[in-house]
Amino acid sequence: MEVVERLAEAARRQHEEADLPASLLNEILEIAKGQTPGCDVALIELLLEQVEAFDSYAGAGCFGDAVSAATIQATLDRVRGKV
Repeated sequence: MEVVERLAEAARRQHEEADLPASLLNEILEIAKGQTPGCDVALIELLLEQVEAFDSYAGAGCFGDAVSAATIQATLDRVRGKV
């Protein structure tokens, strides 16, 4: 399975199980469809790791390994070349 397929699968799962925002899900699925040509594979792998570690309560209390929606959005911006 390619990294983009794993990314799409992880995003769908986190949306259903961990309340990943629909806006992030949609952006991730667009990227997984290949709508970001020339994108750095290392960034896609980082995004996959972040999506898998997503927690809607990241940054609150002792969720040190969790990743927030804001962190994922920042990586999405990097993937799209906005940063």
